[in-house]
Amino acid sequence: MEADEQHILSEDEIELAEQNNTSGHSSREDEEKKEKLQLTPQQLEDIQTGPEGLESAEAHRRFERDGPNELPEKRVNPFLKFLSYYWGPMPIMIWIAFIIELIRLSYIDFCVLFILQFFNGFVGWYEEKNAGNAIEALKKNLAPKAKVKRDGEWTTILSRELVQGDRINIKLGDIIPADSILGPGFAEIDQSSLTGESLAVTKFEGEMVYQGSICKKGDLEAIVAATGSNTFFGKTSTLVGQATGNRGNFQKIILKVTGILMVVSFVLVTIILIVVITKGNAFLETLAICVVILVASIPIATQVVCTATMAVGAHALAKRQAIVSKLSSIEELAGMQILCSDKTGTLTKNQLTVKHPVALKKNTREDIFIIAGLASKKEAASQDAIDKTIYEYATKTLEIKFDHFEELEFVPFDPSNRRTEATIKDKVTGQIFKCTKGAPQVILRMSNDPSLVDEVSKQVQYIASRGYRTIGVARSDEDGGWDMIGLIPLYDPPRDDTKETIQKAKQMDVKVKMITGDQLAIAQETAHILGLGDKVYNSEVLNTENTIAQKEVVNKIVEEADGFAEVFPEHKFGIVKILQEMGFRVGMTGDGVNDAPALKQADVGIAVDGATDAARAAADIVLTSAGLSVIIEAIYRARKIYQRMNNYCIYRVACTVQLLLFFFITMCAINPSRDYDCKPKDPKDTWCDDVPNTFALPVIAIVLITVLNDGTIISIAYDKVTVSQKPEKWNLTLMFFNSCTLGSIALVSSIILVLLMLMHMDHEDPSDFFKGFDISTFTYGEILTALYLKVSISDFLTLFAARTSRFFWTRTPSKILIFAFIFACFVATIFSCYWWLNVINDSSSIPNMESISWRLAGFIWGYDIVFFLIQDTVKVLELKGIATYYSYAGKESGYTGQILRDSFLNFNSPAMQSIVKKATSSFFQMPS
Repeated sequence: MEADEQHILSEDEIELAEQNNTSGHSSREDEEKKEKLQLTPQQLEDIQTGPEGLESAEAHRRFERDGPNELPEKRVNPFLKFLSYYWGPMPIMIWIAFIIELIRLSYIDFCVLFILQFFNGFVGWYEEKNAGNAIEALKKNLAPKAKVKRDGEWTTILSRELVQGDRINIKLGDIIPADSILGPGFAEIDQSSLTGESLAVTKFEGEMVYQGSICKKGDLEAIVAATGSNTFFGKTSTLVGQATGNRGNFQKIILKVTGILMVVSFVLVTIILIVVITKGNAFLETLAICVVILVASIPIATQVVCTATMAVGAHALAKRQAIVSKLSSIEELAGMQILCSDKTGTLTKNQLTVKHPVALKKNTREDIFIIAGLASKKEAASQDAIDKTIYEYATKTLEIKFDHFEELEFVPFDPSNRRTEATIKDKVTGQIFKCTKGAPQVILRMSNDPSLVDEVSKQVQYIASRGYRTIGVARSDEDGGWDMIGLIPLYDPPRDDTKETIQKAKQMDVKVKMITGDQLAIAQETAHILGLGDKVYNSEVLNTENTIAQKEVVNKIVEEADGFAEVFPEHKFGIVKILQEMGFRVGMTGDGVNDAPALKQADVGIAVDGATDAARAAADIVLTSAGLSVIIEAIYRARKIYQRMNNYCIYRVACTVQLLLFFFITMCAINPSRDYDCKPKDPKDTWCDDVPNTFALPVIAIVLITVLNDGTIISIAYDKVTVSQKPEKWNLTLMFFNSCTLGSIALVSSIILVLLMLMHMDHEDPSDFFKGFDISTFTYGEILTALYLKVSISDFLTLFAARTSRFFWTRTPSKILIFAFIFACFVATIFSCYWWLNVINDSSSIPNMESISWRLAGFIWGYDIVFFLIQDTVKVLELKGIATYYSYAGKESGYTGQILRDSFLNFNSPAMQSIVKKATSSFFQMPS
């Protein structure tokens, strides 16, 4: 059991608390407490609030005076924030290239590099700006609320609207909305998030509780003493996003991929720099080319593309009222293998219904509900679920009137004794007696009537076997003893879509485990109704010593179990942690403060509709509408998003392989002026004199390739992908292998073409290959332009091979992706046929690029398409071979064969059909 859950009030402590509550305090004691609280004169004046609470006008005046109950946010200069996107490892490398080109007076390269720098910075700023807007929207939706009494009426308002002197209600599970002084009663407060104390502390009347701490026990009123920046710890009232600093699995994958490419790129580019300078080339020009090659090789747009991809999915889920507070949780959701779920309020409606009360001895059903109703809170705003159900059944179904009873004292439900108690006076007879309701075993022990033991035990067991919760009811007799008068079965029905949600989760190969604090019999019946399975265990199986043998037994039980009953928060936390230690990706759904530790620990924490502030603060995804079906849609969409990110990584690594190795081989191994003959058509032409000793594309060409690649690939966030029937898992070995294959084939085609074209510079002895296509000999400038077009088109086509594990035509790409492809190819082709980005620069050893003919452009298109078909065929054969190997080795390849269709999201239950129908108009506007 966690430390903050271990402390339970003893009977002596409870008695002391009751004495404190009933005896009151002298004015001297009050003054001493106020001095200890160190309140300002203004605060002392403000907290003199009567039992009716503040008047609305006064509350408004104080709000205008003190401002909202939130900390002032540190505002960053938007201009400086924008400039920050132009500082960092990658921007610095572009600035270096920028300065080098400025020194060399290469104005075109200078301008294009500036455009590249601006483009990358602007996209990063724009994506984070959108993410910031999403977080603001999230805060508005998840803003904690407080129950406050104003003008004599209890109402619920946003915590930010509280003012000093407000009379608020604090109960189990609430996050304290402002620094407040407790009224009559006592509470256990978890201050660990503020002070680091592991144990919850007991607070009594007149003591201060601080904003941001959590009520673990109690139900009482308090007076707000400080708000906003005036709170003692200066903490914000909302805990949304408290886990922001944690690096998720997705960030680790991106860093690993980028790190590998960066190391390889630095090594090869360093070799290129040394070799080319050794040949006698100009240092500044060579350095500029090497820096730009490095920029083109490292996937600088990876984070932007993947963030945009996840943001598209998060926006679609928001349309279905599922708010994603941490984008990386979407990737975690795609690989989720086990979903642990709380029962009450999550799998079930948390709407209790009375089922066939059991009267004991000569009592009647009316007798039971008169006593049970008196032992319940009457004010709707202060009632819990059980009080509300019992009181409404008594007053509406049985039409019982409570007018002639006067409540002298009421003790709310306390987890330590598991019952409520009220002291009542009958106005007609003047009789004073006590009423109580609570756990039947507790009530039975209080009655001390042996004749009832067998009957009550059998009834409780039978009621529990039906999946019902049982409430025992008793009243005091004339001697002060207790008479048990009956049992009230309460039934919490499953949500309308729960059973179908569980079935669909199983179809997605996600194991659902129910974790509940209810009795074992109730848990077993609920599991049977929902089709979860019959392996439901008591939490006692988890309470073993940590020997290796026992740990293995516990691990096996936890892995195979369909559910656990009679668990405490530490059990939920422990179950999640055990599954994670066994290598499973675990999700957790819940709604209560007792679920918060497990929600925080899980890879994906999901707070359902109606969850407490503590549960929502700990969760990664918050559902704001009834029902669980949106979880299935979230998993479905997450697997789509994973596929898009995986496809992008394959494509980007393949592009790096082609670009980096192409320049490495050509610049280090090819010497055009020494190894190839050059004779122009017209003997008067002197361009052959400019053929260099190193083959390299100008900086401008490399930058254009980078800009068009990065600009086009963002469209992959909207691409059509398949959805795997099994949880997704990153396989970087397979991803790099596949990428290297695609990139190597494109590389080979580029090397072959550059060699053939260099052989075709000699007009007297042209290449037979190009003669067969009736293409005249090239100038060196035309070769550079042709290679620029070849590499550009090859990169764009590689995307279509990277986006599917089957042949490229087996899945139609999205319209946005097709448009981006056409646009990028059109621009590259027009640039090649009408090249104009040259500037006279005598210091350059690389000749200017020249426009090529439409015939040559068409040939390059055909050449690239042929090698693309080879590329795609080799990919399919390779992946089939790898899948066969993995199958024989008993491993998962990462490429799943079985897929799900969009029709899988259709639910058959009437309630779900209604929900889906309402959301259809907005939902299907989102990309598939």
